[in-house]
Amino acid sequence: MEEQVQNLTSGVGSTFNEFLEREIFSFGKYSLSVDELLVAATILIAGMIISKLVKKIIYRSDKIDIAKQFALSQISQYVIIIITIFIALNALGIGDSLLLSSSALLVGVGIGLQNLFLDFVSGVIILLDRSIKVGDIIQISGIIGKVEEIKMRTTTLKTRENKNMIFPNSSLTKGDIINFSHNDDLVRFVVSVGVHYDSDVELVEKIMLDVAEQHIEVDKKKKPFVWFEDFGDSSLNYSLYYYSKSLFTAPRVRNEIRKEMLRKFRENGVTIPYPIRTLDFPKGSQPQSQP
Repeated sequence: MEEQVQNLTSGVGSTFNEFLEREIFSFGKYSLSVDELLVAATILIAGMIISKLVKKIIYRSDKIDIAKQFALSQISQYVIIIITIFIALNALGIGDSLLLSSSALLVGVGIGLQNLFLDFVSGVIILLDRSIKVGDIIQISGIIGKVEEIKMRTTTLKTRENKNMIFPNSSLTKGDIINFSHNDDLVRFVVSVGVHYDSDVELVEKIMLDVAEQHIEVDKKKKPFVWFEDFGDSSLNYSLYYYSKSLFTAPRVRNEIRKEMLRKFRENGVTIPYPIRTLDFPKGSQPQSQP
């Protein structure tokens, strides 16, 4: 009985070993067996698990702000992915012989993937350089948006219209970018208006300053100020300069300030002039009426 069990066990073991050693694929001198494929798959799964664990550990830290956490998480994932792929390729037995035999194919693939590689390198540069971080308000190609995510190949912006726009990372490193949040979240805005020449200039300046100072989203530490810009053709031109951290909602803030300014002007008898044009016809000629 024991001999039968041993024979059965050895038979199953030899069959399983034969299954593991079975050849799946061959190319020239290279061959791929089942056991090599299983080892490579195990390495890839282990790499994914390690990557997720590292991400959780980084985001649990209270000493690092969210932008740094995101950058560290992305960079660590890139490193783990590269190392995992390298080890998995070694487990598959992909060596110099296969690479040399398929050099023409690799050259073609490399040319096709050069833009993808450029975007990948640009993403690493952005994360390391920290000139653009998650949460920053930036302007690219005339579009203002909040950086939502910096991925391996692309960066996602959320616009004021609540639309997600996806840009290749290379466009952020090659193009001209305005980062409103780079050093300080405080940005200066301006609202311009022209008033009648008969207006009380002191009253005009007081109204404009009061409106800005009373708005909840205007910074209270850095005071707003008013400049008498110029003598216009039909108005005295003023500009109200104020500071605010509400970068993403700047049009709404300006709209509210303009409406309140107009209301205060009307209450205090300050008028905003508009040009009046007259038509002068030469003597002997009359305007023709349309049929």
